[in-house]
Amino acid sequence: MTEHPDATLQRLNTEVLEPCGWQPFGGMFDMIEEWPASVPTKRGVYVFLISRDEPIAYPVGESSIVYFGKAAQQRGVRGRVSQHRGTILRGPSDRWPGHAAHEWLMARGGVCVYSLAPDHDPFGSQGMEHELIKAFQRLHRTRPVGNGTAA
Repeated sequence: MTEHPDATLQRLNTEVLEPCGWQPFGGMFDMIEEWPASVPTKRGVYVFLISRDEPIAYPVGESSIVYFGKAAQQRGVRGRVSQHRGTILRGPSDRWPGHAAHEWLMARGGVCVYSLAPDHDPFGSQGMEHELIKAFQRLHRTRPVGNGTAA
């Protein structure tokens, strides 16, 4: 996917991922309604976006981005996103609040997009996740709601 209605995601594609040799975010699927067999088991990063037309108002601007994550383990993007999806499908708990990203996606629905790490990756998935959060923070003056707050 090279086009997405979220302007922040487009900027992150061109300003963060592509200069480091990563592919633009792609492979979009609905976190609740779909589980494509094509979700890869390779290392990478992923983003959760709310799927409704009402973006989140951040201190500067707005975006549909809720959360950035990294997939550095053996099952890669498929394994990590599968863990998140299971929690979201179980629904909210009366006992304790869940992960902020899960709560947003349960309330508003959401999609996932991902980018796989290139073979010559200088950052690793953790480093790329960090770079994406920093770039988001520069644009919106805060982290995405699912990645906590910046002090």
